[in-house]
Amino acid sequence: MELIAENKFTVTEELFREGMKKVIDTDFRPVLKKLVIVLAVAWVFLAGFTVLRGGSPVATIIETVAMVLACLYVSVGIPRSRIKKAWKDICERSGDEMERVTRFYEDRMEVLTNVDPLIVNYEDVTRTLETEHLLIIQNTGKLGVMTLLDGFTVGAKEDVLKLIEEWSR
Repeated sequence: MELIAENKFTVTEELFREGMKKVIDTDFRPVLKKLVIVLAVAWVFLAGFTVLRGGSPVATIIETVAMVLACLYVSVGIPRSRIKKAWKDICERSGDEMERVTRFYEDRMEVLTNVDPLIVNYEDVTRTLETEHLLIIQNTGKLGVMTLLDGFTVGAKEDVLKLIEEWSR
């Protein structure tokens, strides 16, 4: 099998957070926005009910603060805790050695780590995401393979995207 491209880099917490933030923004932000809207609508009904029943303005203020805190937790707290947990998990599996080598062949890519190697067929790739420093390749199992945009030692990002595009037809 002919090697088309190779990418080497060390996964740092900063790069990992950058990649995870992109995935969360793409996958979960729309869901989180809908949840925040549901919470806001619930607050409107709750506040309206409180006012109509002659409730205390203090109760309405407390309800407002509770809804704002719930919205902040859903939109900021949950994504942050997800990223933090994912980083902790990867550190436990990989230890101190976070070197990643991804080799791109004609029909598949191989990701070499100090844990188990991973083989991903291009036909299983569902999408690619790009950040300032990373190209993230996701497969049907929702696994994201990070490659550093500046980390290609053989070939280039364009070669990889061309392979993926050819296989996705």
